[in-house]
Amino acid sequence: MGILLLLPFLVSGYWICINHPRIALSFHRYEGQLLYLLVAREGIFCFLIASALSALLLPLRLVTFALPEALGGHVLSLDYLAPVEDWLVAHELTSPAKADIGAFFVQATALCLVVPKAWTAFAVWRLKRAYNLHTRAELDTLLLSRFAASNPRLELLMTSILHPKRKYLFTMADRKVYVGSVIGIGQASEAQGVDQHFLLVPFLSGYRDEATLQVEMTTDYSDAGEGVIMLAQENIASAMLWKHEVWERFKTLQQARKPRDRLKRRLPARH
Repeated sequence: MGILLLLPFLVSGYWICINHPRIALSFHRYEGQLLYLLVAREGIFCFLIASALSALLLPLRLVTFALPEALGGHVLSLDYLAPVEDWLVAHELTSPAKADIGAFFVQATALCLVVPKAWTAFAVWRLKRAYNLHTRAELDTLLLSRFAASNPRLELLMTSILHPKRKYLFTMADRKVYVGSVIGIGQASEAQGVDQHFLLVPFLSGYRDEATLQVEMTTDYSDAGEGVIMLAQENIASAMLWKHEVWERFKTLQQARKPRDRLKRRLPARH
């Protein structure tokens, strides 16, 4: 009997942890005993709510009504827990004296599996109303932007998503350089957070010179259509807002320097 009660208890707690809009963002941070305590805490809340609902339904057992004589005059009862009590006693899961208590907990356990979905739906509705939002996607983006406030790298990626017309220059750990707009980041799960990968619509790409660290662009994606590349967030060495006019000015100065550099290389060295 205890095992039958414990399983829905843990299932409901786990459901809350992976579907609640706030808890799901930080669920991956919990490990070991902290993970069990979090699931148990949410399961306790679900079971308490389910027990309260079960208590509210108990008065239905006292409701009886009689059918008209034309329909046989039978007396009907809404005591829906009576078959549950008989089943528990027949399978020796409880004694006849405690059958009503056993039926109550069976009903609370069944409701415990329904509460998480209703609780999550209510939390989403309440948060959307509080922030004046219309869709779950808008809510997830808002909560993620607040969650990212403590992580500068993640915060910059979220800023790029919220302002799709802005382009950012990303320098990776292998000195590769990408310019583009971020359109998405990883989804939080029970095993990992949102700080794993990100999707980039590239505009330019190239590399940094190993000696001078000067940016050299080698690929222009402006005529390549809507291509998307996935990059690892942990490989970002630096990131900054990309300004096209600054880049064009820099290229002009760079082209003007090249003839002078070639001339210097041709001049004989002075002794």
